[in-house]
Amino acid sequence: MLPAHSEQVKALLELCFGDSAWTLDSLRSQLEKSDSRCTVAIEDDRIIGFLAFEQVLDEGSIVEVAVHPDCRRKGIARSMITAAIQSAEGLDTVFLEVRESNTPAVGLYESLGFERIGVRKGYYQKPKEDAVIMNLSISVCNAPNP
Repeated sequence: MLPAHSEQVKALLELCFGDSAWTLDSLRSQLEKSDSRCTVAIEDDRIIGFLAFEQVLDEGSIVEVAVHPDCRRKGIARSMITAAIQSAEGLDTVFLEVRESNTPAVGLYESLGFERIGVRKGYYQKPKEDAVIMNLSISVCNAPNP
């Protein structure tokens, strides 16, 4: 992702997450973090996917994933997640939080090998909802494939 993509990514996040979407300042801050990698999926000069991934030492975190509603269930999120994990060096574990009600996303993460390890009560706002905490243990044999 380039800084020039920020406006389009912000629009995508608003479409996907409404009032709980990142602000433009939050997005730019994420881009500037030294431990963060942001990726976009582009189709016909239009951003249709976004992923923010952070890594500190041997732990990674999928911070945000968004795919345009018209482009879902085509493997875009799977490809972005897989690429982020496979390009990380020295990674042992990847964590993420997902809305408990977001069963398509939970299913995707489980299909990639993520496991439920806990719940964060009231983690999400607008609307208030619990988050399922998931992790993926990385090894040479079980890195996810696209």
